[in-house]
Amino acid sequence: MAGIWGVGLLNPIMIPAYKPHTPRLRIVEQYVRELFRDELPVGIKYHDADHTLHPTRGVVAVAHKIAVAEGVPENDRELIVAAAYFHDTGYIREYGHNEPIAARMAGRILKLIGYLPAEIKKVQRMILSTDLRRGPKTHCEKILCDADLDHLGREDFFKLDQKLREGRRVRGLDVDDDALWYQNTLNFMKNCKYHTVSQQNRREKGKQKNIRRLLEKLDKIGK
Repeated sequence: MAGIWGVGLLNPIMIPAYKPHTPRLRIVEQYVRELFRDELPVGIKYHDADHTLHPTRGVVAVAHKIAVAEGVPENDRELIVAAAYFHDTGYIREYGHNEPIAARMAGRILKLIGYLPAEIKKVQRMILSTDLRRGPKTHCEKILCDADLDHLGREDFFKLDQKLREGRRVRGLDVDDDALWYQNTLNFMKNCKYHTVSQQNRREKGKQKNIRRLLEKLDKIGK
């Protein structure tokens, strides 16, 4: 697995930044990048362009890495990446229940780019699967969901958790209670799981480490 991910212990290999690997995806990226730049509300702090488009840590890049590691055929890999590009575009219109909005948006744009109806339906189902109340069913859906939750097992988890907290504060929500915030975050993490073998090997250990750090924070607050 280290060879796939470039994380060997003695001589780590730098993973190149992801760039769209098909002509259709190049059009998708341009559209989504401009959409985030021009229309994302100011109060969105976590589900921003960086979350989707960061060249190595964004959902697009991670989804592509997982798809490669899982041996997904090229056509499905392209569809997974297309879904990753669009999965959070619904936040531009509405904060809650954004997945159906993103799926509809993807449907309109992908049709114009030349994606076939069956391909579009597959992309839309993947986007809808990122709603945790629904959950993934197919292998492709599991890959996208794992990419969307990649940060749970990363070192920058608490930095990103703070961005999420700040975004909710900007929206007028009361997030000042540290104990309540960390407890809710802990509950969320315990209810989430990585579905693919690749991501279990890649991030589960880090996720458990972050859970322990949350427990430590809660323990300090309780004393």
